[in-house]
Amino acid sequence: MILTFILNFTNIYSQSNNYIYTWYNESIGTLYLDKQLLESSANILSQYLGPLAPIILENLPYIISFFALFFIFRRFLNIFNSLAPESQKLLISALISLILTYLFWPFVMPILITAFIIKVFRIGKSKLESLKESLSKINPGLGSIFSRTTSDIRNFFNNENKILKDIYKLNRILNHPYIRNLLNSIEKDIETLNNIIFQLLKETENERLTQHMLVAYSSKFNIIYNNAIYKTKQLSRIISTMFSNISLLRRFGNRIFRTNKFTPKYLIVLRKILNDLITRLNTTYKEGQKIFADLNRLLISAETISRKYANEINNTLNIDTNTVSLLPINNNNKRALIKEIQIMRNSTAAISKNPRISPLKRMEILSKTRRSIKKLSKLLLYLRRFRGNPKRLLFLTARILRLSISILKIFRIR
Repeated sequence: MILTFILNFTNIYSQSNNYIYTWYNESIGTLYLDKQLLESSANILSQYLGPLAPIILENLPYIISFFALFFIFRRFLNIFNSLAPESQKLLISALISLILTYLFWPFVMPILITAFIIKVFRIGKSKLESLKESLSKINPGLGSIFSRTTSDIRNFFNNENKILKDIYKLNRILNHPYIRNLLNSIEKDIETLNNIIFQLLKETENERLTQHMLVAYSSKFNIIYNNAIYKTKQLSRIISTMFSNISLLRRFGNRIFRTNKFTPKYLIVLRKILNDLITRLNTTYKEGQKIFADLNRLLISAETISRKYANEINNTLNIDTNTVSLLPINNNNKRALIKEIQIMRNSTAAISKNPRISPLKRMEILSKTRRSIKKLSKLLLYLRRFRGNPKRLLFLTARILRLSISILKIFRIR
């Protein structure tokens, strides 16, 4: 069915039906497709693709299998490492898909069905991608800020890995106990900086990040960075002193350097690594500050949108209260609806003022509530049309009460 749709959709004309028969018999016949349908679908292929038409028809099962498998493996790579570089994930997915396409192309329909299931049930979709989508739906600007933040975090982790490699190289060259302790201490500081940003990312993707939390993480990040840069400069001074005093270097070089490492080549390498280490630490600090600034901007924007939504909800609920009082329903149902509306108003106020709820979570709850309350308002106005129809009034009243209960359930999602 999907292959038929693809061929129909392209409106392509084929000048040679002989190839269609061959392709059908060898490749597509096993897929239970109608031969005449394939012929008619390929009738004008060459108008658009000319000499490429036979090539595309010949390799269509391979092409479809490849892209379906590519989609499947791209999703599953997200499960293992959602923060891996996009180029790396695309390359790995493409290589695996090429191999499996060659082996399993006759099973193109099961592959397509699997890809469809993964798409529908969002299997392998990372929390970061889901959060970016939901933020973009609420406000495209929020999605843009969050996308920039995740990109900065990837750059931060890449730079941190380079720093750890530099420390590993220094450990392979230098052997003095004091210097090795200094390097181990710097390494621990770098790993702590990594953990801070990683925890920050986890709190954000789980929608638990608050301004208080962000300030605490930022303060800790600055303290650890200052410790790391102080130790790195201390190490640099030791090495610079050693380089400036040749007699001292000749006397103690074999104690400071590992066996067979006290050579002009490694002296040059040592100086280069130290310069790179300081440069990368400074870059790390700048990238960290960008991450904190972007997340702060994200939280402030989310808070602003939340306040706007809360005001809209309250205004709509005030109108709904007046609408309910004019509805042609019995007093018990009126009192029940007014009570539900009052609970919604109180819940909105409670969520808006609760500092423990993340601005991102608050915005999500109020966004869902706002959409549902708009539906409620439309139903209330619609109900007034059926003043002389008791059965219809009863049905719509029950529907409104069910919608009210579902709105109250949204407030409990925290």
